[in-house]
Amino acid sequence: MANMMQAVRRVASSLNPVRARAKVLSRETREMRESLIALRRANGMTQKDVADLLGVSQQAVYKLERYDADLRLSTLERYANAVGALVYHRVEADRGQSINLAAAPTWRSPRAATVAPVRPVSPAHVRSVEGWQPTATRAPQEIQAS
Repeated sequence: MANMMQAVRRVASSLNPVRARAKVLSRETREMRESLIALRRANGMTQKDVADLLGVSQQAVYKLERYDADLRLSTLERYANAVGALVYHRVEADRGQSINLAAAPTWRSPRAATVAPVRPVSPAHVRSVEGWQPTATRAPQEIQAS
């Protein structure tokens, strides 16, 4: 265990803050994309179902879900809405935490949460608002406190 901590410290000391932040931001984006795809699958939706809701082709959704897609924020929000997800945006100053996060041997987002679907969502149900009942949701603690 001591050897692992020494290795983490050595990597952390070799990272500059800009590269460390870039690495952390990239990991956060990848994790968010993976969570949205997992939620789509958990809700039993195909890429074609999402494409129909967004008014695009299935191939466009495939490209959105690729690891190397550089999504616009508005596109991400439309995709999240289609799969029944909320995406929270927050900005915080980097006070050195990116160095430690980027140097960690394993990644776990400081804000990661397991998202489980409340109820199955079918494209037919999403398209029709009739009979829809809102589900009670809780906002993250940092939002409730403000």
